[in-house]
Amino acid sequence: MARAIGAKANNSMKRKISYPDLDELNGEPIGTPGAPVTLDFLPSPEQVRQTLRTVKVTVDLEPASLDYFRRAARRRRESPAALMRRVLQAHALAGA
Repeated sequence: MARAIGAKANNSMKRKISYPDLDELNGEPIGTPGAPVTLDFLPSPEQVRQTLRTVKVTVDLEPASLDYFRRAARRRRESPAALMRRVLQAHALAGA
Protein backbone atom coordinates (compact mmCIF):
# COMPACT_ATOMS: atom_id res chain seq x y z
CA MET A 1 0.00 0.00 0.00
CA ALA A 2 1.50 3.37 -1.06
CA ARG A 3 1.49 6.42 1.13
CA ALA A 4 -0.72 9.31 0.05
CA ILE A 5 1.70 11.99 1.26
CA GLY A 6 5.37 11.76 0.47
CA ALA A 7 4.95 8.87 -1.93
CA LYS A 8 7.29 8.64 -4.90
CA ALA A 9 5.92 10.48 -7.94
CA ASN A 10 5.19 8.55 -11.09
CA ASN A 11 6.26 9.64 -14.57
CA SER A 12 2.81 10.80 -15.71
CA MET A 13 3.43 14.50 -14.95
CA LYS A 14 7.01 14.76 -16.22
CA ARG A 15 6.27 14.90 -19.95
CA LYS A 16 5.94 18.46 -21.28
CA ILE A 17 2.85 19.16 -23.38
CA SER A 18 3.27 21.23 -26.51
CA TYR A 19 0.45 23.04 -28.27
CA PRO A 20 1.56 23.67 -31.88
CA ASP A 21 -1.82 25.17 -32.85
CA LEU A 22 -1.34 28.01 -30.35
CA ASP A 23 1.79 29.41 -32.00
CA GLU A 24 -0.37 31.80 -34.03
CA LEU A 25 -3.64 33.53 -33.45
CA ASN A 26 -5.40 34.98 -36.49
CA GLY A 27 -2.17 34.85 -38.46
CA GLU A 28 -0.23 36.87 -35.86
CA PRO A 29 2.33 35.33 -33.55
CA ILE A 30 1.41 35.18 -29.89
CA GLY A 31 3.71 36.81 -27.37
CA THR A 32 5.97 38.78 -29.69
CA PRO A 33 8.67 40.40 -27.55
CA GLY A 34 8.27 44.14 -27.32
CA ALA A 35 4.68 44.12 -28.57
CA PRO A 36 2.51 46.80 -26.96
CA VAL A 37 -0.05 45.57 -24.47
CA THR A 38 -3.45 47.23 -24.49
CA LEU A 39 -5.33 46.97 -21.22
CA ASP A 40 -8.05 49.53 -21.91
CA PHE A 41 -10.52 47.24 -23.69
CA LEU A 42 -12.98 47.48 -20.78
CA PRO A 43 -15.08 50.59 -20.18
CA SER A 44 -14.08 52.85 -17.33
CA PRO A 45 -15.91 52.50 -13.99
CA GLU A 46 -17.54 55.88 -14.57
CA GLN A 47 -19.06 54.61 -17.81
CA VAL A 48 -20.32 51.43 -16.18
CA ARG A 49 -21.76 53.03 -13.05
CA GLN A 50 -25.38 54.02 -13.35
CA THR A 51 -25.81 57.68 -12.52
CA LEU A 52 -29.55 57.74 -11.97
CA ARG A 53 -31.06 60.42 -9.81
CA THR A 54 -33.01 58.96 -6.91
CA VAL A 55 -35.76 60.39 -4.74
CA LYS A 56 -36.54 59.20 -1.23
CA VAL A 57 -40.07 57.84 -0.79
CA THR A 58 -41.86 56.49 2.26
CA VAL A 59 -44.07 53.46 1.65
CA ASP A 60 -46.53 51.88 4.07
CA LEU A 61 -46.53 48.11 3.65
CA GLU A 62 -48.50 45.36 5.27
CA PRO A 63 -46.39 43.02 7.43
CA ALA A 64 -46.97 40.13 5.01
CA SER A 65 -45.62 42.17 2.08
CA LEU A 66 -42.57 43.23 4.05
CA ASP A 67 -41.92 39.64 5.11
CA TYR A 68 -42.13 38.55 1.46
CA PHE A 69 -39.55 41.15 0.38
CA ARG A 70 -37.27 40.22 3.27
CA ARG A 71 -37.40 36.52 2.39
CA ALA A 72 -36.89 37.17 -1.34
CA ALA A 73 -33.99 39.54 -0.63
CA ARG A 74 -32.35 37.03 1.70
CA ARG A 75 -32.54 34.37 -1.05
CA ARG A 76 -30.90 36.77 -3.50
CA ARG A 77 -28.39 38.03 -0.92
CA GLU A 78 -29.35 41.68 -1.23
CA SER A 79 -31.16 44.22 0.88
CA PRO A 80 -34.96 44.39 0.84
CA ALA A 81 -34.77 48.07 -0.18
CA ALA A 82 -32.61 47.23 -3.22
CA LEU A 83 -35.03 44.47 -4.23
CA MET A 84 -38.00 46.84 -3.91
CA ARG A 85 -36.16 49.44 -6.03
CA ARG A 86 -35.53 46.86 -8.76
CA VAL A 87 -39.15 45.66 -8.71
CA LEU A 88 -40.50 49.21 -8.91
CA GLN A 89 -38.05 50.13 -11.68
CA ALA A 90 -39.02 47.05 -13.72
CA HIS A 91 -42.71 47.83 -13.22
CA ALA A 92 -42.21 51.45 -14.29
CA LEU A 93 -40.24 50.45 -17.39
CA ALA A 94 -42.82 47.83 -18.37
CA GLY A 95 -45.60 50.39 -18.19
CA ALA A 96 -43.72 53.02 -20.20
